[in-house]
Amino acid sequence: MGKKLLIVESPAKAKTIGKYLGGDFTVKSSVGHIRDLPKESGAIRIEEVGAGKWRFVPKYVVSEGKDKVVSELKAAVKSSDEVYLASDPDREGEAIAWHLKEVLSPVAAGKPFHRVTYNEITRPAVLKAVAEPRDIDMPRVDAQQARRILDRIVGYKVSPLLWKHIQCANNRSLSAGRMQSVALRLLVERQREIDAFVPETYFLMGVEARKRGAPGAFVAKLARFDGGKPEIKDRQSADNILLDLAGAELEVVDLKLQPKTRHPLPPFTTSTLQQAASSVLGFSPGKTMKLAQSLYEHGCITYMRTDSVNVSEVARAAAKDFITGSYGEEFYPARPNMFKSKADAQGAHEAIRPTDVALEPGASGLEPAELKLYDLVWRRFVASQMADAKTTVKTVVLEARKGGLMHSYSFTASATEVEFEGFLKVMKLSLKRKKADGDDEDEESDEVAALPQLAKGELLDAAKWLADEKQTKGPAHYSEASLIKALEENGVGRPSTYAATIETLKAREYAKTEKRKLVPLERGILVSDWLTKRLDSLFNVGYTAEMEAELDKVEEKGEPMDAMLSEFYAKFLRDIEGAKDPPPDSAKFDVVFGLLDQVRKWKEPKTVGKRVYDDKAFVESVRRQRDEGKPLSARQLEFLVKMATMYADQIPDAEQKMREAGIGAGASMVVQKADDALVKFCFDTMDRIGGMLKNPFLKSLREQFDRGRGLSPKQFSILAKAVGENAAALDDCDAVRGKLAEFVPGGFTGNSTDPAVPGLLKLMEGVTEWREPAKKGKRVYDDKGFVQSLAEQYANRHSLSPRQVMALRRVAVAYKDKIPGFAEKSVGLGLKDIPSSRDKSAEVVGIGADRSEGEKPKKGRGARGKRA
Repeated sequence: MGKKLLIVESPAKAKTIGKYLGGDFTVKSSVGHIRDLPKESGAIRIEEVGAGKWRFVPKYVVSEGKDKVVSELKAAVKSSDEVYLASDPDREGEAIAWHLKEVLSPVAAGKPFHRVTYNEITRPAVLKAVAEPRDIDMPRVDAQQARRILDRIVGYKVSPLLWKHIQCANNRSLSAGRMQSVALRLLVERQREIDAFVPETYFLMGVEARKRGAPGAFVAKLARFDGGKPEIKDRQSADNILLDLAGAELEVVDLKLQPKTRHPLPPFTTSTLQQAASSVLGFSPGKTMKLAQSLYEHGCITYMRTDSVNVSEVARAAAKDFITGSYGEEFYPARPNMFKSKADAQGAHEAIRPTDVALEPGASGLEPAELKLYDLVWRRFVASQMADAKTTVKTVVLEARKGGLMHSYSFTASATEVEFEGFLKVMKLSLKRKKADGDDEDEESDEVAALPQLAKGELLDAAKWLADEKQTKGPAHYSEASLIKALEENGVGRPSTYAATIETLKAREYAKTEKRKLVPLERGILVSDWLTKRLDSLFNVGYTAEMEAELDKVEEKGEPMDAMLSEFYAKFLRDIEGAKDPPPDSAKFDVVFGLLDQVRKWKEPKTVGKRVYDDKAFVESVRRQRDEGKPLSARQLEFLVKMATMYADQIPDAEQKMREAGIGAGASMVVQKADDALVKFCFDTMDRIGGMLKNPFLKSLREQFDRGRGLSPKQFSILAKAVGENAAALDDCDAVRGKLAEFVPGGFTGNSTDPAVPGLLKLMEGVTEWREPAKKGKRVYDDKGFVQSLAEQYANRHSLSPRQVMALRRVAVAYKDKIPGFAEKSVGLGLKDIPSSRDKSAEVVGIGADRSEGEKPKKGRGARGKRA
C-alpha cells in the first residue's frame, strides 16, 4: 500500500485526525488559505467578450507568510503516492481544496488527488470520508470565487468614491462592502427610527388582590374599563379611577383553564448559535465562532458553519437512547421530532450538535468558556429530540364591586403551571409571554408566578390599587444577536459571514457596542447616508439578498460564474456612473474663464514638499483641457469659482456675474473660511502633540493652509475635533479644548483608552528577539517599528484607538514565546482568547481576510498595513 497524504486546514485538526488514520497516512495542515487575490488593484482581469458580457479572470498569489507552508506541502506531496484534501465542508473549504490542488499539482507528477469531507471529527466519520472520496466540486468553488470577485469589485470601486465625497478624519480608511454596508444601513435606519420616536405617557392600572384568610397577594391588571380597552393617558384620569375604586372589593367572575403545548426548538445553526450565545452568555459572534472552531477541531461538536437543522439518523438514535435511559420513556416523543431547514439551506450539512450525546457538559473537561458554549449546544440538541412540554394557563377575571361606582372595572391575572416538563427538563426557558418582537418579556402582561385556589363568586380584598406611570417605548438599537437575526431573515450573508461583518463594522469605527447594543457612529452614518443617496439600488437589503441567491445558483445548479458576474457587473457600472457628479454646464466655465481673464497679478507659485501650487498654471491647464474637448468636472468648476472669489479685488462684480450665470445656486459666492488665527493655533498645538500629521487628511489640511488657502468651517471643525481629542497629554488640555469646543458640535469624545495599554507596552519591552521586517509588494511589515510607533503615540497623546489596542494585543500574543515570564506578566492585560497577529483566521479587519468581505484598495496605513 502506497503512502497517503491528507491535508487539513488547522494544526489542531491535523493532530486529532492523525490519531485516527494510522501509519498509512501523513497528515499535514495548510493553516487556512494558501492562495488569495493580491492586495493591489488589477488582481482581477475583466475582459469584455460581447455586448453586456465579460470574462472575469482572478490572479492568485501565495498568501502572505505561507511560502514555508507551501514548500513543506510540496515536499510531502513528492514523498506520497496519493493526496487527500480534507478542508472544511463548505464553500470556503472547497475553494481551499481547489487552491491546494492547483498549487501542488505541478509537483505531484500525475498522482491522484481526492476530496474528502466530514461534518464531525470522530474516528467513524473520518474513516468513512477517507473510504468514500470524491472529486472537487467546481460549481461550489466557482461560487466562492464569484463571492470574492464581487467583494473585490465593490470594495475597490466604491471605496474611492467615499474618500472623495466624505470629509472626516482618516477618511482613507473608509470602505464599502456588499454585506457590511447593508448591515450598517440597518443600524443607521434603526437609529433614525429611535431619534424620530416621541414617547407618550400612559398609566398601567391594577390591583394587589388578596384571598381572604390567606397570606400573600397577587397582582391583577386592569383589562377592561367600561367594557373597552383601558387607555389612561394622564395623571388626572388615573387619580379619578383610584378615587372611584377606593373602598371597593373584588369578585371572581370567571376562571379559565387553557391547556398549552410547547414544542422544543430545533438544534442550532450558525446564526442561532451566535444569537443564543450573545443573549445567554454575552459572547460576541467572533468569540462564539472561535470557541466553536476549537470544539469542532477537538471532536466535541459537528461543523459549526451551517444553516441546516438536519440531524443524521445515527445521531437521532443515539439521542433516543440517551433520553430514554436518563429521563424515562415518556420524555421521548412518540414520533421523532423533524425540523425543516429554510429553503436556501445546504441540505447536505447537519445542524450543530455534540458528536457524542453521552458526553454531558459536566464530564467534558473543557476550558470554562468552551464548556459554557458546549453546554448550550448540548442542551439545545438534547432538548430538540425530546417530547413536548405540557402546561396549563390559569386565568382569573375579577370585577370591582362597590355601591355607587362611576365605571365598570375588570381585572385579570394569569399563571402557568407545568403539567409535564418534557424538553424543559433539560432546557429551562421562561414561560412568560414575549413582546411582539420576540426579544423581551411583555411587562404589560397579566402573568404572575402563581395564583391561589379560587372559586367563581368568591370575594377578594383589594390590598392596594395600582397606577404605574409608564412611557411608550420606541424601537431599540440592534444587539449583535438581533442584527444577525435580521440579516438572516432578509437573506443577507451566509453562516460564515455574520461574525466577520459585525467585527468589520466595529473595526472600521462605523459602530460601537454600548450596553450590549450596536450603536452607529458618525463615520458610519456619513458612509451609510452617502451610499443610500448615491448607490441605493446596490446597497439595499433586497438586492444583496438577490445576489446571495444568485451565488447559490452557481453552486447548486452549476450556472456559469461569468454569466452571473456579467449580469451584476452591467448593473454595477450603471450604478457607479449614476453616482458620479453630473458634468457641469460648459457655459458656466466660459463665464468663469472670462472673469479670470481680468486677473493681471497672480500669486507667486508656492512649493510644499514636492508639489508646486501655481494658480495661473492651474487655470491655464483647465482651459487647455476644455479647448482639447476633454470633459471637465464639477470639482474643477468649484476650484475655478473659488479662484475667481480669491481674486475678486481684480474682477469687478465677480459675485454678481456668477450669480447671473446660475453659479452658486443663489448662495453667496464669498467662500466662508475659518479664522486663520484659530487654524494656526490648531496646527501649533498639533506640533506640540506630535505625530498627528501621519494622518493623510490632517496633512492635506496643513498643506492647504500653508499654501495660503483658508479652511472651510467644516474642515476646521474636523481639525478642531482631532486636536481636542488628542490633547490629553498636554498640561493645558482643558484650555485647548475650551478654546475649540464651540467649533465641535458633538463635543470631544477622545479615545476611551484601555487601562491595560501601559502594561501591554511594558510587556513588549521584554521581547528578546524581534522578527526581521518583511516586505510584501510596497508594504513593509515591521513588528518592532509598529510597537514603537504605538508607544510614541501613547507617550504623546495618552491614547490609542480600540483597533490599535487590539492589534497590540495580537502582537503580544505572537511574541509570547520571546517574552520571559509571559504567563505571569500578561495577567490582567486582556490577552485571553486573543488570536496571534500571525493567525490568519483572526484577520477579520484586514483586506482579504479568509472569511470576510467589504474590501477596499490598498493605501498607506502605517508600518504594519492591516494593523496600523
